[in-house]
Amino acid sequence: MKITRRTHILFIALLIVVVFSPSLKNDFAWDDKYLITNNPYAKNWAYLPQIFTTQLYQGSQVESNFYRPMQLISFAVDHSIWGLNPFGYHLTNLALHVFNSVLVYFILIAISASPYLALLTAMFFGISPAISGITYYISARSDLLMALFMFLSFLLFGRYVKTKGRALYIFSVVSFMIALLCKEMAVVLLMFLGLEILRSGEKKSRQWPALLPYVIVMFFYGAIRYFILDFSGNADPSYTAHIPLWGRILTDFKIVPKYLGLLLFPYGLHMEWFIEPAKRIFETKVLFSFGLIVALAFMLRRLWRANKLVLFGVLWFLLGLAPVLNIYPISVFFGEGWLYVPSVGFFIVLGIIFQDVIAPRAGRVLTRALVALLLVYYSFFTISYGKVWKDSVSLFENVLKYEKKSPFIHLTYNNMAMAYYDKGEIAESIEHCRNSISSNPRYPEAYNNLGVAYMAEARPVRAMANFKKAISLKKDYTSAYCNLAHAYKGMGMTDNAIRFSMAAIDIDPDSYDAYRNLGYIFSEKGDADKAIRFFTKAREIRRESFEPYYCLGNLYIRKNRYKAALGEFQEALRRGAGDYKFYNELAFLYIKNNRFKEAEGALMQSLELNSDQSEPHNNLGNLYSMLGYLDLAIDEYRMALELEPDNAEMQDNLRKTEVELTQHP
Repeated sequence: MKITRRTHILFIALLIVVVFSPSLKNDFAWDDKYLITNNPYAKNWAYLPQIFTTQLYQGSQVESNFYRPMQLISFAVDHSIWGLNPFGYHLTNLALHVFNSVLVYFILIAISASPYLALLTAMFFGISPAISGITYYISARSDLLMALFMFLSFLLFGRYVKTKGRALYIFSVVSFMIALLCKEMAVVLLMFLGLEILRSGEKKSRQWPALLPYVIVMFFYGAIRYFILDFSGNADPSYTAHIPLWGRILTDFKIVPKYLGLLLFPYGLHMEWFIEPAKRIFETKVLFSFGLIVALAFMLRRLWRANKLVLFGVLWFLLGLAPVLNIYPISVFFGEGWLYVPSVGFFIVLGIIFQDVIAPRAGRVLTRALVALLLVYYSFFTISYGKVWKDSVSLFENVLKYEKKSPFIHLTYNNMAMAYYDKGEIAESIEHCRNSISSNPRYPEAYNNLGVAYMAEARPVRAMANFKKAISLKKDYTSAYCNLAHAYKGMGMTDNAIRFSMAAIDIDPDSYDAYRNLGYIFSEKGDADKAIRFFTKAREIRRESFEPYYCLGNLYIRKNRYKAALGEFQEALRRGAGDYKFYNELAFLYIKNNRFKEAEGALMQSLELNSDQSEPHNNLGNLYSMLGYLDLAIDEYRMALELEPDNAEMQDNLRKTEVELTQHP
């Protein structure tokens, strides 16, 4: 069979699908619950304007400084197709990674590499264990999308330089714009384009001005982020910010070799790496890393003389890492995911080593055998790492295997506790909260989460003690105040519940949980007017949540304001409410507003969601009886009695309707 570029592309895609396909069975993990499962922005297209005007985690009320609208849009597309089935989201990630790997192949062809080198680079990139976490982790979708549009923009720019096709140029600039909306790190594309101009070596003076639109887009994006969409006040202080610049640069000499080592020897992969900052230049690890970098540079210099793409690959790797080397301080020093785009440069050089160094000495057959062994080696570690991403619990268990000496281990224990809580395994959640506290007794979030776990075990006294401890460590901890108020409410101590809810509002006038607590408290006290006032405020704060609309609807029912109640229920429905009980209540309101056809539809929807309930059948019977469809009413009453044969009310409804049908056939 003739080997063509199409054959290469199909083989690349098949190899990646085979290696990554076991991960399609994985569940949601880590931040997926904030970005997808608990995020109304990713579930409802009505929030499209908010997606473009708020930070990434706004929908789940988690603070951050990330602005990545294309990521949320991709999740909304997935939700429209798959609902909350994690299989579909993993499938999208896998498809994006396949597309990116194919684009890597075309990039190598475009920069005058041989098809064989392009194939090697794309295969190594496609199944590399060091960057596989980006594909396994649904919430890392931003990296996949960013790479897709960066690679596409790079390719289109290269074609424009050769053909002067204006449409190609426009699409390249637009792709760069979209890449920025995927992730901020896309700014490195400007450096990659400059690198391509230098590599091409022809008429550079004419090509440099072509970068001007990209520069304008970058500055325009930066201005919007700085002056309009600045969410930096939401972000926690950066860990690396307190380390002086010289210390961060020295630490980079440890980090770059570590990245290189991870790409070749992917042992101990995990998501929360801690790198000890360098304190002086004569540290053993710093000197060793510096010496290793010099030795690598010397060896690559010799290789570069034979193949100029070596320098291209080295510079691609270093320029791609530049934004995350903490010249400007960011969150941490090291992250596997940051290798995704830079690794292309590494694999270019690795491919050249196989093509230009090993092949001439070992011969074609042995070289191909060595390539196959490397692919098997990579596949083994990539498949193994996929099992780590099964769910949040296995993910953090893996982190604990490697980072028990980290000064941030209390955060990992806390994350593990939350993962167990989400699975309903409360005893394990409590254990890991305690581990977090043992690791750092002054970490307030662990006490707060321990209190939440105790509440789930119906141990309110212990829960309250932990909420109070969290407040003593963090005076403005509104979540702990709200949780404490909720605990007091559960014990019937409503005055204390009101007091702590109001204290939370004093700290944060936009505390949704505090206003919601007060709404429930006054609703149970029978003061509907105050409850309405507090739920109305909660609705203003979190318009994307269906809960305040639903609660207001029920309060309006109490006051016989059925039209207002229906309006609130309809808004709740638009925002995600919709279990079978909700549709039963909605049908009641439709009937009260003489909207009988819609009431029928709501009851049928309730039965579609849960066919084992008798109430909707009974209510349909009542509705049909009221409208004079006695034969239909009798059918519904009989179906209701099949599910609940001893229900006296339903028996009476059936008997009366049968009598009426006899009298008025």
